[in-house]
Amino acid sequence: MHSNSNDGTSSSDSSSGSPDVYNIIDLKAPAVAGPLLNIFGYILSRSFISPFALRYLLDNNGVHLIRELAVRECAQLSPTFYPNHKVNVTSHIHKLGKLHYKFLQTGLDINRPTHGNGNGNERGNGNARGNSEEGNNTNISNDAASYRTIMDYHNLYKTGQTLPSEVMEEMIHGAERMKHLKIFSSFRPEDIRKQAIESDRRWKRGKPLSVFDGVPVAIKDMTSVAGHRLCRGSMIDACVEVQKDDVPAKRLRDAGAIHVGMTVMTEGGVTPLGYNMHWDGPFNPYDIDYYPGGSSSGSAVAVASGLVPMAMGFDGGGSVRIPASASGTMGLAVTHGRIPYRDASSSTMVKAGPLAATLEDVALTHLLLGQFEPGSQYSNLIGQEYIPPPHLNEVVDRTGRSTSIQKSSTPLKGTRIGVFWDHFQHTDPEIYKTSFKAVKHMEQLGAEIIDITIPYLREIHLSHGITILSEFGVIWEREFYDSSHILEANTLITIALGRMLTAAEIFSAAKVRTYAMKKVCEEIFQDLNIDAIASPMLGGTVPKPGAGYRGYGESDNAKVYKTMRFVPLANFLGLPALVVPIGYERKTRLPIGFQLMGDAWAEHTLLKIGIHLEQASVRRLPPSENYHDNLGKFL
Repeated sequence: MHSNSNDGTSSSDSSSGSPDVYNIIDLKAPAVAGPLLNIFGYILSRSFISPFALRYLLDNNGVHLIRELAVRECAQLSPTFYPNHKVNVTSHIHKLGKLHYKFLQTGLDINRPTHGNGNGNERGNGNARGNSEEGNNTNISNDAASYRTIMDYHNLYKTGQTLPSEVMEEMIHGAERMKHLKIFSSFRPEDIRKQAIESDRRWKRGKPLSVFDGVPVAIKDMTSVAGHRLCRGSMIDACVEVQKDDVPAKRLRDAGAIHVGMTVMTEGGVTPLGYNMHWDGPFNPYDIDYYPGGSSSGSAVAVASGLVPMAMGFDGGGSVRIPASASGTMGLAVTHGRIPYRDASSSTMVKAGPLAATLEDVALTHLLLGQFEPGSQYSNLIGQEYIPPPHLNEVVDRTGRSTSIQKSSTPLKGTRIGVFWDHFQHTDPEIYKTSFKAVKHMEQLGAEIIDITIPYLREIHLSHGITILSEFGVIWEREFYDSSHILEANTLITIALGRMLTAAEIFSAAKVRTYAMKKVCEEIFQDLNIDAIASPMLGGTVPKPGAGYRGYGESDNAKVYKTMRFVPLANFLGLPALVVPIGYERKTRLPIGFQLMGDAWAEHTLLKIGIHLEQASVRRLPPSENYHDNLGKFL
């Protein structure tokens, strides 16, 4: 262990130029919320002094360090604009992909432990189900403290206890009861009922399309779902009615899933805090006085509140992982290009991923949505022959049962977990303490904990920041210049910052990306044979809004950057990262999430490790007024 303090401060005040010195520091920026934010936003984005103020903010927070690193360490490196990862895919992996895809017909059983986990919670998260030789589960948990899963819905329909149309009426009732959480930007009960009746017919014929048939799912308001309006988190007048599903929505629909609505996101995905001025929400179901995390805030709340077992999110700067952590769900941001989609595909940072009640739900969604899509942007960039199919090798065997659930007390033996301790400790003391226990638990299960160092981490994080700022500035430029389009003040500031960046800074960041991919992907994951890099998920406790934020939002880059402290690598390098809830803050009882980041295309490895963290943590539901059990009345 390193001797760095755990009070949330850095061991260095500035970049030292040495790769061996941990150099992350807190950002310096004014914090504004409430009516004053509109004035502040105008000054920074529209006034005659805005170019000078914005340039000052960028320079004061170290943007020049990116250029310096590019010259000093990256002079001979070519820039990397898309974080593409090509691998030679073996016939064995192709066979595994096809085999595991078939589990969508029968389901998985990866949650139930057969050995004690040391905390008296022998059933892990409470979702205990029986096993059969084929991996099919016919039992369902009636524990009031259980999150309902995809397989719970499937088994309820399979045993004939009820039909999707009956369950969807209960879900619609729950959504009405949960209106105060401000989850949905588009929610149409008649469309839900129509989909449910079609699912009823399939179940009555004994021919469900998959384990998703009749299961309610939600999708972040960032991608198209036929029959719903697409707003991208912006004002209602800017929403457009969609007639055609994007790839994720179509795959879910073709599997029989019931699209219940579009979930509220922060405007354009600008902030990871989670509040949207236009929709006045969402709110954290564990405590509505705290942020739910963003920008996939509505998706996280939809799962945490019990309305759906899985909701889709998109992650360009922690937008799946941060709300998963803050709102107490599982969250997987996949390898860049793993889940194809058309909307917002111009970003080199954004990848899709599920937020779900359990890792079983994450695994099923990963198998369904991660299939290769001919002609997609990512397949054209990477090439089909270099993209491995999604699979769960080392997670499940040929029957669909977990291979990591075994009598051995060391099921993680041979697994190597990398920890950059100086970075790991740079969070609030309680978060560090709980996260350290998670590392010790993995070690007790046989994992080998390896000390690692990631050089120039501040410069890498800054490179992520200016890259995504520049992309956002281009994507939202039309709205920025449209006087009829009302943008949040914080969004205006973000667009303006992106427009202030120079070509030299963006080019330098692309060279830093090449440098970082070499250091992390080659020298850590490959040369050190590391299976995952572990860290806390948030740089502190779940953030609380500034006074007067309702109806206006908040601009607090220091709070944002602290929240994102463990985020940028996975997006900047295009690597998968998984979040698992591991506990609750003592004072607020808000969730604490833990992150595992893997090498490209190694989602199955993260799931294998994450299963044991899931089993070791005691999950609790949000307060009853913020939780609804769709299945309880049918059991």
